[in-house]
Amino acid sequence: MDTPTDTQLMAALEKDEAYRVERVLASGEAGSTEVVSRPGAEHLGEGPLVRKRIKRDVANVEVFSRLSSVGGAHLPYVVETYDLPDQVAIVREYVYGASLAACVAEAGHMGETAAARVVADVCDAVATIHEQGIVHRDVSPKNVILSPRGAILIDLGIARAYVEGAQRDTTRLGTWGFASPEQYGFAQTDGRSDVYSVGCLLGYMLTGITPDAEGYAAALADTAVVRPELRRIVEKACSFEPSERYQSAGALRDAVLQAVPDTASASDSKAPSAKASTREKIPRTLARPGQLVAAFSEVKPWMQVLIVALVVLGAFTGILFGSAAVYATNAMVGDHPVESLLVLLGVTVYLVLLMVEELPAAMLGAGPYAAMKYRRRSARASLLGKQLLLGLAALAVFIAVLAMCVALTPGG
Repeated sequence: MDTPTDTQLMAALEKDEAYRVERVLASGEAGSTEVVSRPGAEHLGEGPLVRKRIKRDVANVEVFSRLSSVGGAHLPYVVETYDLPDQVAIVREYVYGASLAACVAEAGHMGETAAARVVADVCDAVATIHEQGIVHRDVSPKNVILSPRGAILIDLGIARAYVEGAQRDTTRLGTWGFASPEQYGFAQTDGRSDVYSVGCLLGYMLTGITPDAEGYAAALADTAVVRPELRRIVEKACSFEPSERYQSAGALRDAVLQAVPDTASASDSKAPSAKASTREKIPRTLARPGQLVAAFSEVKPWMQVLIVALVVLGAFTGILFGSAAVYATNAMVGDHPVESLLVLLGVTVYLVLLMVEELPAAMLGAGPYAAMKYRRRSARASLLGKQLLLGLAALAVFIAVLAMCVALTPGG
């Protein structure tokens, strides 16, 4: 990106102002990261987007000029890049999911297959940008999102283009514990620098400890924690001398898949297109109570009242259907008591979960619905409508099954 002309600046400012800021994720001297949306684009199926602005003297403009052509199943789809008066901006898709850092912090170390699958996905992403002559330089747990389509590598804010013959990078950047030695002035970074970081990532997932923390080396050497074959892969990828590492992300990926063969089929079976990911489905997992409580404290009072009403309604539904189950069982002793009891209890559990867990989580934007808080209300209302229809459908099935049980009961 060369210095923009006045006409280009005006066009860029118009683009920038067309986005509506939903939430600021991070802000500092070097720039900002925001969740944004484009009013009027919801009918096209476009979800929330992430806009990252970086100061021109920090951003590598050559990298930004190449980003629009970089794509892959394990990289976020880049919508557009443009120049501002003193910043460079990149707009990409919002990736649903949780960061690897958050997942490991909550669950501890990961199993071999899960860790190998993440490494395979990240290596695919790294190899894709390396083909464009770009070095990521910040492959770390906070920049890997575990999403429905696998691990996604985000944030190319400090990426740089490899310069043939350069002695070292112009700046010393990266995440401590995951950045390669050459990022701190020893030499110029290249693709093997990202290989180093991916190796650290593998060690972190297998041990649950960051490479710069006390106890990491001991955990990595413990055969009860890390299999020797995988430990050797980590150690080779993280060699101080770049020439002693795997010479490409693909070579590291192949080594990991050979050591954990069960990963290959699971990893290769996921190959959706990058653009299709803008409509990816929200993960179907229940929200945890802690997530609901945290989100509840942030919403407006009228929403809090509505959520409390839903929870009360859910509890009332549970009591009502539980009593109905007892009544039906007593009324049908000797005929079909077990069937009626199971049907009633099943519908009870479903409706209570719907009104106590699913609907509040969707309305609050908690748990698997975390990204819903960045969408327009029409999208959220559509989701809630579908959930309610599912509840009514379950109730209709319950009535039909119960009527059948009664009809088949002698004397019924």
